Amino acid sequence: MGFASNLVHHPRKLWLRRALFQVHLWLGVLLSLYVIVIGFSGSVLVWEDELQARAFRGQTYDAAHTLPASQIVKTVANAYPKEPLYYLMWPQENAPVYTAYLHTENKGQHIVRLNATTGEIVPIRSGFIDWMHDLHIYLLMGQTGFIVNCVMGIGLLVLSISGLVLWWPGLRAWARGFYVNLRAGWKRINFDAHNAIGIWTLLIVSWWGFTAIAFLLPAQVMKAVSVISPVKAMRQPDVPKPQHVGDAVSLQTIADRSNQLNPSAFLSGVSLPDAPGQNYVAYMDSPTPGDFSHRFIHTFAADGQLLSTWHYGEKQSLGDWILWLVYPLHFGTLWGTWVKVIWSALGMSLPVLSITGLLMYWNRYLGKRWKKLQH
Repeated sequence: MGFASNLVHHPRKLWLRRALFQVHLWLGVLLSLYVIVIGFSGSVLVWEDELQARAFRGQTYDAAHTLPASQIVKTVANAYPKEPLYYLMWPQENAPVYTAYLHTENKGQHIVRLNATTGEIVPIRSGFIDWMHDLHIYLLMGQTGFIVNCVMGIGLLVLSISGLVLWWPGLRAWARGFYVNLRAGWKRINFDAHNAIGIWTLLIVSWWGFTAIAFLLPAQVMKAVSVISPVKAMRQPDVPKPQHVGDAVSLQTIADRSNQLNPSAFLSGVSLPDAPGQNYVAYMDSPTPGDFSHRFIHTFAADGQLLSTWHYGEKQSLGDWILWLVYPLHFGTLWGTWVKVIWSALGMSLPVLSITGLLMYWNRYLGKRWKKLQH
């Protein structure tokens, strides 16, 4: 019987399947804790806006009486002289405070929130959501954790691909892999649950694995996508170097010039230069505040010269669509409550897959070894 026939009718006879089983098994064991943590934290972060809104109760947003950014920068600098400000978010309806991101002395991140009207530092009770955000993206380890996270996310993609091969039971029994036989014993129910959840969530889990590559190697992913379809509007423009740079301008000047460029958009935040002479980057959300999927991204020289503008979110090709979907399909926060409910449930499927997989390993191997050790 040939390879193709075995693949269709008797996949368990294939050596390739047996090899992939070992890859899937040991990679699943190694990544089990990571998969549980990343799935649970992702499910929580789907509701980040709602959770932060509860933390912001008592703070009001009054656009007419919002303090200028220069005063906020001064307050932060006086309160934390050894922690440089690298990003400032402007207040909006669902987050009515200035949010300042500072670099700590150990290269970590410190988030400070200030009343938009008085400039006072406010003790917002959002420590849990900030911690969960740090856990999901940086694994609580800063930039090193981000790299580790992305590498493990690629492992999740390998698990998905190998899992698809292992899921295929053969042509006669293919439908059995889509449901759980609740009349069977618990071991069979656990096996069916792992198979059924794995196949129903295959596409989104594979996408999450793909986005890990996109986050870690954006330039390389863009080149790969361009082979399928040219990337046009979603390609970040080259930022020219200014021929000569004058006196440095304030953050408030950058904010004012950004608002002049896009009066109908909303200034979401500005990334400050890491060192004297480097550039500012301003993010103008369009059409809705907080909608990171459509924005104008302006790069300014230190003296306020506009160097480039990127209308992030424009899509002129399939390649543009693929790159644009990286963030919306990863986070699931842009299309309303029902999508959030679905994405939150999908996120929790990862811990369930990990736990059912570990139980299968126990049933097949560890449990038997444990019994032998007891005798």
